[in-house]
Amino acid sequence: MEEVYNTYFSSVYNYVFYRILDRETTEDIVSDVFMKVLRHLDRFDAQKASMKSWIMRIADRTLIDHYRRQRPSVSFDNEEAGVERLVPVQFEDQYEQLMSPARRELLAALKQLPERERMFIYYRYFLNITNRRIAREMNMKENTVSTVLHRARRNLRVLLQDRV
Repeated sequence: MEEVYNTYFSSVYNYVFYRILDRETTEDIVSDVFMKVLRHLDRFDAQKASMKSWIMRIADRTLIDHYRRQRPSVSFDNEEAGVERLVPVQFEDQYEQLMSPARRELLAALKQLPERERMFIYYRYFLNITNRRIAREMNMKENTVSTVLHRARRNLRVLLQDRV
């Protein structure tokens, strides 16, 4: 289980964080995901899906459960919360980057985008997935992906200009 955790933690954490945009809630959800993985590891079937796909499906379902329980919110005003206590050591540099003024503005603007647009931006620019692969994974035309991304970038640009 330790190997599974070490291998997939970053992918799960990033996937959840860019949907929730709240560090503490992300940590809770990621913990839930890996508890479910641990509980159901004996049910994993490598012939049905890869380990990563299986874990990401669990992450997706855990996020759906979270959305059902409560509406997510973003709080950027708890910088003094004690980074060492809340963020694992390997994420201190990432946390500092997240808390930079420019990154905070970007995250606040991302939160205002519709979730669909935010997810397309996440897939394309944070995971570096091609439009073709996004289209294939989401069962849609590549032109549609390009259109949604164009709209999302335009909306993000407007939101960021409004903040300046």
